[in-house]
Amino acid sequence: MKIRLRHLFLTAFLLLAALPAPGQGKVYTRKVRLGDFPTRTTKVVLAGNPFLELALREAVAIHWRISPYEFCTPEEYAGLKNSNALYFLLPGREDGLDWLILAKGGRQDEKESLRKPFEVVRLPIASADEPNGRELVLMGAFLDIIQNFVEEAMISDRTAYGGLAESAGGRLRGKKVLLDPDAADAAVLAQEADALAGVVIAPGDPGEGNNCYKMLISADTHELLFFEKCRYRTPDDARFTEGDVRRFERHGATVVL
Repeated sequence: MKIRLRHLFLTAFLLLAALPAPGQGKVYTRKVRLGDFPTRTTKVVLAGNPFLELALREAVAIHWRISPYEFCTPEEYAGLKNSNALYFLLPGREDGLDWLILAKGGRQDEKESLRKPFEVVRLPIASADEPNGRELVLMGAFLDIIQNFVEEAMISDRTAYGGLAESAGGRLRGKKVLLDPDAADAAVLAQEADALAGVVIAPGDPGEGNNCYKMLISADTHELLFFEKCRYRTPDDARFTEGDVRRFERHGATVVL
């Protein structure tokens, strides 16, 4: 019922988004606004933790495939962010988490909606206060998840507006779900076929209003097969539950704890 209501709401939103607002020019949907992505340069902003910066630089060089890219400093980003001709992949910190954010540049005061800036997608990658190092191992997978999302969003407004929760999915039957972090990371490094790495990203401390994120990522193809945002009120919320295990097993997966 919850998923059904979300789909109904999203459908209604997409219909309204296609209508021009009073007193404004033509309104373009996100799918249309992303149409120039493959021909635009993505500026990768290197900032923050030097280990994270090194991992991002190396992973981009190996994995980035859907647009031209260049690296830039935070100072250069500040001077370029108003350009509608550029996209930006940059680290962000919010709600106790570190994120990778892909956004299109532009000025908010632009009258033409096609030239306004917007956030394409954001992916949580680590706790801001207590990173465990998995983000360094999984950086290539995180980049592929973002790229897979963009490719789907360029042909589907449902994905473009629904975000990662809308795009995540795939057959679990015959897959091995690894919930132990060490085993999961080893499978990713070995590009193990039919293995899914269980990943939970949570802030340093639970609390009212905090959220954590659960993912299943294909170890070899880096496809995002499961993505869920959960309330983070106690430490137990930042773990895959018995209910999660039963859900995966009902879909034909073998779960290794």
